[in-house]
Amino acid sequence: MGIRVENLHKSFGTEKVLDGINLEIPDRSFFSVVAPTGAGKTTLLRILAGIEPADAGTVYYDGQDMTDVAVQTRSVGMVYQKFINYPSLTVRENLASPLQVSDQNHSQEEIERRVQETAEMLQIDHILDNLPEEVSGGEAQRTAISRALIKEPDYLFMDEPLANLDYKLREGLRSDFERLFSEQDTTVVYATPQAGDALAMSTHIGFLHDGNIIQAAPRDEMYFRPRHLPVAEFLGEPPMNVLPATFNEDNTGRYFELDDGTHLEAGSLSALSPGTEYLLGFRPQDMTLTENGAGTTIHPELSFVETVGSTSTLHMHFQGKEIYALNEDPVHRKTGSAIPFALDPEKFYVYDSESGDLVAAGEQIPSFSQQHSPFDG
Repeated sequence: MGIRVENLHKSFGTEKVLDGINLEIPDRSFFSVVAPTGAGKTTLLRILAGIEPADAGTVYYDGQDMTDVAVQTRSVGMVYQKFINYPSLTVRENLASPLQVSDQNHSQEEIERRVQETAEMLQIDHILDNLPEEVSGGEAQRTAISRALIKEPDYLFMDEPLANLDYKLREGLRSDFERLFSEQDTTVVYATPQAGDALAMSTHIGFLHDGNIIQAAPRDEMYFRPRHLPVAEFLGEPPMNVLPATFNEDNTGRYFELDDGTHLEAGSLSALSPGTEYLLGFRPQDMTLTENGAGTTIHPELSFVETVGSTSTLHMHFQGKEIYALNEDPVHRKTGSAIPFALDPEKFYVYDSESGDLVAAGEQIPSFSQQHSPFDG
């Protein structure tokens, strides 16, 4: 049944951090809570784990009210942003310590078996006799995760565990986490401000905004059908491009008019009102370099290009905003030059300019069940 949260509130002084959160986290899921730094992710995790009390609201584990259940008696593990390992104990002793103090009276043989199995699973069995100061940052974090997992908790809470690692280590652990937790019976709740981490590892994502989870759904649905503008602008690397545009239709067809007078074809997008200003979204990977596009072409000004391997990320300015494009091949263009890009109207997202709610989406954007999203393009 997983975790269910009802009407959760938390304030610190006059600052309201969590404002009536309702949330369901499926059993055995890898659920990422995503939000910018300072939005309340850590507070939410600490309340879910039982480390910190809520001001109001209820947390259920498998249907059981956990309000008066002490954290010491819950089947939970916690991994923090800063590695917490005992510096005077070897990695082996660090892993054994949670079982040695457990009230389940594990035998020494059982402890040794679980230490070895967990170390092999996290790929740290070769450093079991090292002290934490003698291992790399990634190995130290794997040790901390192993200490949490060795208790075989039903619920594992992870608070930005990759934040202090360099890029290469982050990429390696992303892959390891995805593999590891797909094989476990544990429900993982993972807090991160990094959209890439959530999209790479999660089965489900919840987006925390202004004290509430404004959308929670399976990972692919969150990415392809962001129902609210803050989700759309945050969940992507680079983020979705968003421009103000007025929808019109006349004898020339149906189109969006941008602030500079550019007309973009509207394709099959429906439920739009002529003369109404919307916010038009399109993803960087859906922009195609072109020299002769008609009807759906924009000409942003190049600021600079980042090339990783053969993929280029173009940083550009258009109508006073920074926008991005991804290109599978290296791009060599002069800074300040206007670059023509063709846009596919069947990959557009259209948001209400006041509420930020999704109004329509192009036919080439995957649709999902009505249970999670009322929009089917």
